[in-house]
Amino acid sequence: MFELKKYINNIEFFSKNELQSSNLVHIALAFDDKYAMPAGVTITSVIENNDSLHFCFHLLVDNVSIANIAKLKELVQYNVSIKIYYLNANFDINPDTLVLGYLSAVSCVRFILPALLHSQVKKFLYLDSDILCLKSISELYNTDISNYVAGVIPDDKPMQNEIKTLYSIDAEKYFNSGVLLINTEKWMENDLTNKCIKKVNDGNIYRFADQDVLNILLENKTILLPIKYNTKIHITIPCSEEKKIAKYTVLLHYVTGYKPWYQTFDSQLFKKYYQLSPWKNLERPLALKKSWLRNYAKYCFKEKHYMSAIKFYYLYLLRKVN
Repeated sequence: MFELKKYINNIEFFSKNELQSSNLVHIALAFDDKYAMPAGVTITSVIENNDSLHFCFHLLVDNVSIANIAKLKELVQYNVSIKIYYLNANFDINPDTLVLGYLSAVSCVRFILPALLHSQVKKFLYLDSDILCLKSISELYNTDISNYVAGVIPDDKPMQNEIKTLYSIDAEKYFNSGVLLINTEKWMENDLTNKCIKKVNDGNIYRFADQDVLNILLENKTILLPIKYNTKIHITIPCSEEKKIAKYTVLLHYVTGYKPWYQTFDSQLFKKYYQLSPWKNLERPLALKKSWLRNYAKYCFKEKHYMSAIKFYYLYLLRKVN
């Protein structure tokens, strides 16, 4: 049995109207302070492309600053309510299994979301905080998953091929955990929150942490959904890859450690929704690595943006000597 008080310190609910629960689209995200702004942009993109829908966003947050909580509250409007769940220090993940440098323990917090929400909703849509919504999610949310624990989107072939060498599961059904349409009743029937937490902490090293654990435990319990609901993109500095995505893409997922919210990536899509978000008047993070500053300076010089090239090369030198 899942103990709510074991992991959650406090819950706050913000709404401007009495929204009818039967008509609500429930979406959940989980993040720490580093991902608070990206999560806010994800939410903004959903709102902007679904003005006919009414939402309740369930946000499971870990050490998010007062300033970012205030920005998240600004997202509330006539058709948008927000419920914030404050994670405490009891949620602990074996750090050895977080082998990818850009993963943190918060990536596994999604394990407890269905247990948090099952008394409120029969299903909800989980989204990673490095996703942009480009079209309506109505069709996705209305997918019938009554006979499954979750609706999932298969990962790319290179990932599936890698998984074949790691686990004894059907690699062709291996899914990306960034988008999950979850049936809370089936989840609880299978006691999956407790099983996930136990497995990720069992001493084994899982290459993709939460994603691998979910794939192992949910084998034969999911329905595969179209790739348009989780289109993966690997960006480079110019972000020219954004121009090549299929027009039918509904949810665009920026996989790998290169993220579009850093100033060293020229993402026009992210900038669009950033400017519509409550963070629009704040500077985006500069760079995760100093090499990104040098590479972006070279890119700016090539594009004849000489002042920017000088600025970012200077910033690179500053980080190099410090």
